[in-house]
Amino acid sequence: MPKDKYTLANRTIDGLIKLPMVRVNRKNFLKTQFKDDENLKGILKNGPQAYYSANELRDRADLLIKDNVTKAASASVLAGLPSNPLIMLGTGAADIAQYFGLALRMAQQLAYLFGEDDLFNPKSHLSEVERGRLLGLLGAMFGVSGATSLIYLGSQKMAEPIGNKIAGKAVLEGVKHPMMKKVGSTVGHKISHQTLGQTMTKAVPLVGGVTSGVITYVTFKPMGQRLANLLADNLAAQQAQTETGKQSEKPK
Repeated sequence: MPKDKYTLANRTIDGLIKLPMVRVNRKNFLKTQFKDDENLKGILKNGPQAYYSANELRDRADLLIKDNVTKAASASVLAGLPSNPLIMLGTGAADIAQYFGLALRMAQQLAYLFGEDDLFNPKSHLSEVERGRLLGLLGAMFGVSGATSLIYLGSQKMAEPIGNKIAGKAVLEGVKHPMMKKVGSTVGHKISHQTLGQTMTKAVPLVGGVTSGVITYVTFKPMGQRLANLLADNLAAQQAQTETGKQSEKPK
């Protein structure tokens, strides 16, 4: 395992996002979520936020979080991992691949639900900006200060939070950007800490297995809610600003 926590976070994300069970296809996800919606074509093109309020999407997020929490606490999800994920990730335990893989999966789903465009190009390796956005999503789930700014890097559909701008040139410097370094290091620390915790639970297999499932179940819900609240609050502010602009444009 890399001693540098920022490197650990990057390697973990790079490895996990290659897994089909972790990488979320925006178009397929939205088709499933809004399959009966008459505005499906528009949702696929412009995002759900073009047709739903922040509060409506927040309600949908609760159902999405509940589904992810249930799956995260089930050992059956390991069937979707490669035969030896440790070679790919270098994190030290299959449980870590499961835990952070599902966290990253839920983060992508919530981002797309609230209007995010494609987070990455499926035909190429992650760019620094794409990796930064994924780091931001994970960081926001863990409550890392400043993570919000990274979520909106290069986004076409989601505006940056008001008062939370990051200069484009600085963003493209990738690892040189202090915010990316800070968030990445904190996420890496979480991964390292989780690895140590999982190693301890393995000391007694039966109890360890139960403990691991309970910890996953208990931690996943607040993580999902934290990110959903952040995305919903930002969207609500954007929608309110848009509505105010429309009102001011009306002839008096």
